[in-house]
This record gives sequence, C-alpha cells and structure tokens, in this order.
Amino acid sequence: MKTLPTFHHVIQGPEGAPWLTFIPGIGNDASFWAQQAEALAGHFRVLCFDPWGHGQSPLPPQDCRFADIVEGVVQLWDTLGIERSSVVGLGFGGSLALALALEHPQRIERLVAFCCRPRQPDDRREFWQARCEAAQAQGMDKLADVTVDRWLSPEFRAARPEVDQLLRTMMKGTTLEGYLAYVRAFIEMDFAERFNDIQVPALLVAGEHDHGGGPVADMRQMAAQNPRMQLAVIGSVGHICNHEAPAQVEKLLKQYLVV
Repeated sequence: MKTLPTFHHVIQGPEGAPWLTFIPGIGNDASFWAQQAEALAGHFRVLCFDPWGHGQSPLPPQDCRFADIVEGVVQLWDTLGIERSSVVGLGFGGSLALALALEHPQRIERLVAFCCRPRQPDDRREFWQARCEAAQAQGMDKLADVTVDRWLSPEFRAARPEVDQLLRTMMKGTTLEGYLAYVRAFIEMDFAERFNDIQVPALLVAGEHDHGGGPVADMRQMAAQNPRMQLAVIGSVGHICNHEAPAQVEKLLKQYLVV
C-alpha cells in the first residue's frame, strides 16, 4: 500500500462513542463542518480534517489521484484506530463519502452525501479545468472571492457576513498545489457505472437551487437507481446548504444518523 501524507485533524465527543467523520470539499478545511460537528458531538466521537494542501495539512503527494484521496482517509482511520465510522460530506466531500462506501463498505456505518455526483459531466469538467487555469493565472485569493460570490447570494452575504468571511478565509488558506490536486482528482473521478454497487445505507441531500454541484434532478435519479438510498431536498438553498440552512441540516443528520 502506498504511504500517504496524514491529514491535520480535530476530534471531539466522548471516547467510546460511535465514530462520525465529516469530509470537507475543495477549498474547505476542518472548520467547514464545525457547527454540525459540535451539534453531533454529544452522540458521536467526531472527526474533522483538513484536506491535503488545505488548512494545516501537508501538501498532497505527487501525481495525486482520486484513489489516493480515498485511501488517505482510510489510512487516517487506521492511524486513529477507527474500524467503522459514519461519514458526511458535501460536494467533492460527498462524492468522496460515496467512493469510500463503494471501496471500503466494511468501514462505513451510514453516510450522508450532500450536493454531489459519482462523475462530473463533461461541461462540469470543462468548468473545473477553467478554474484550475484561473487559479494558476490569478492566484487563490482572487479565485476565493469569485467562488464565494457564486456560492452565496448577495442577500445572504449581507445578512450573514460571518459565513461569507469564513468561507473566503478557508479558501484563501488553501494552497495552489492543494487546490489543483483536488480539482484534477474531481475531474478524473468516475464511478457512475458502479454506483448501484454501493451497499451502505445512504441519505442523499440536494439543495433546491444547487445547479452545479449536485442538482436536484441528478440526485433524484441517483436515489432512484440504488434502493439503499433515500433523498431529501432542502428548499431555498444553493450548494453550501450546511451554512445556508444549518438547522435543517442538523435535523436531517440527527434523524438519519442517531439510531
């Protein structure tokens, strides 16, 4: 097995409780799920981590592939002695959660995947390639501002400036190397033909106005393909639904994961 860099991580919740791992997306760090992690820490031993090249984690390995990122999470679990964990992710993190369930079903209790897909459509691959080129040409600070402006409406940013600032700070704390590695892995990722092989119970969550990361129609089709999956749709939110509707997300997580 390839030895991979470890992830900087944070653990909270009582020792001996079942494990719950929150997976951040591209340009996000361990604080992305902080509100939900705190809310679930009374029921679980909660693990949050920074992706490679994000936050305080080391840079990704050379020629980092999507499979390396999947195995990196498993190696983190091995290091911490985690035999089984429930998993929550959004965007790239949601896709990674599904891939973990596909490749390592014996390690997953339950999973909740927000706003994601098993493969990027061709137009989205072009979108992400353009993002890589913009990051290289303009730098991460500029890209962070453009990205958060897309994630959050002007009205939301005005009403919740602390969320706006949190997301910008996270992305500006991402290295160019980390961003490029994860985007290229996202472009490469494709387990659509094996999606029905996922045996782990899963809740898919879509945001009503998320038209890029995991549109409602696409996630509805995913849920229809695999009988082990349920679908929930959060109204009036876009891609970053855990920050736009934190109370609804917390309620969904508790209903599905706390058994």
